[in-house]
Amino acid sequence: MSTRKSVVAIVWMTVSGACYGAQEQCLTAASCPAPALVIGLYDYANLSAKEIGRLTETASLVLANSGIHVDWVHCRGALAVAPATACEAEPQANRLVLRLLPTGPSKSSEDAMGYANVTAEGGNYASVFVPAVRAQAVGFEVKSDLLMGYVVAHEVGHCLLGPRHSETGLMRGVWNRKDAGEISRLALHLTKQQAQKAVARLGQAELAATR
Repeated sequence: MSTRKSVVAIVWMTVSGACYGAQEQCLTAASCPAPALVIGLYDYANLSAKEIGRLTETASLVLANSGIHVDWVHCRGALAVAPATACEAEPQANRLVLRLLPTGPSKSSEDAMGYANVTAEGGNYASVFVPAVRAQAVGFEVKSDLLMGYVVAHEVGHCLLGPRHSETGLMRGVWNRKDAGEISRLALHLTKQQAQKAVARLGQAELAATR
């Protein structure tokens, strides 16, 4: 399911704490703060505030393991508090739009729990199919908001890394029972190489925003 860019877009405040030194030093120095990723959340599935809080907390923890800090802007749903002007401008490399949808994926991908509209370089729009996540959570015997947070992190991974899947970790194309066990322990993450690539992309975006 493709995302209509004209419907949802986000205006963002400049992320504080960006490094001002040489790009190579900023991306590797331990003193540099974690690069920030701002995600505008649009909940069309009418989740409760508690569910939204849990799934965003899970996604934040998963991405924090890779050195990525997430700032959430709640544009629609139970936690929506952003003013109208906070959800109106085009996203950028470190500013994404995420939709929680009440419908399932297309018939060609009935098992998909999410979708990211990306190119080889990444993208800015992702969707999560809430009914599909709830159904898979029953099969995996994990809480649906926990699994949903992981699906969000997976689709965000595509926005930062591109469309390819990996054989292990968060970016596997299909999760199995072993992965479900790691999800229940918050132990499924990006690989080291994927984390480095994602952090580098965000770091470059922050530097560009300060110029």
